[in-house]
Amino acid sequence: MLSRHSAEVAARFGARAENYELHAGLQRAIAGRLARFLPELDQPRVLELGCGTGLFSRHLVKRYPNGSFVLTDAAPEMIAECRRNLAPLGATRVSFGVMDAGQAGGHADLDLIVSSMTLHWLPDPAASLERLRRLLAPGGLLLYATLGPESFAEWRAVLAAEGLQSGVADTPPLPGVAAEERLVPDGDALSFLRRMKAVGGLTPKEGYAKLTPGALRRAIRAADASGGRITWHIVYGKLGPQEPSVSSPSMSPA
Repeated sequence: MLSRHSAEVAARFGARAENYELHAGLQRAIAGRLARFLPELDQPRVLELGCGTGLFSRHLVKRYPNGSFVLTDAAPEMIAECRRNLAPLGATRVSFGVMDAGQAGGHADLDLIVSSMTLHWLPDPAASLERLRRLLAPGGLLLYATLGPESFAEWRAVLAAEGLQSGVADTPPLPGVAAEERLVPDGDALSFLRRMKAVGGLTPKEGYAKLTPGALRRAIRAADASGGRITWHIVYGKLGPQEPSVSSPSMSPA
């Protein structure tokens, strides 16, 4: 069963599932960069958490034609789109399931666990990573891409200066970070918020009181007066069953 917050996130993304990829250019690019970390494997057993519409799933089934895959998401509508998008690729050993990534279980001895732009929706991403590592086979690998702790710093700063509460969840430092990047895809604050809304990404953290329209307009004006550009901090991570919990980041995927 999904937690209340996970159910809210799933509902927002599910409502955008059919048109998600029209607005998910940033997520598509991140999936492509995460795919650079995929190891050479012959017949891997793979679990994906937060498969969405299959932006990263497509990399998986193309890279591992002899692999077996369990692709999961909290939103059934996203899974339906993922299934549809993978059908032309002809992958046969693929199963789908509704799963809360923060409560992932029921699998063992996996060769590869992957998650692209999902961890930051979980209440405790670091603890979730440690639980997931226990599902890996010896020599297995856990790969992820997610928002880093410096994401949306400009928007947070504006809200704080205006005395307004931020609904953006705080992302702690995570183990296994192997690369990071900072992206500024939008030219102003309103475009940033519209991008988030278009993909279903405006579910606030628990306990957040929604801004009034007037307060939101004031924050947008203040952000634009400061330049209007909001930075996405993306981190890419690699973890194995026996790897140390902290590694040193580089600036780009290897």
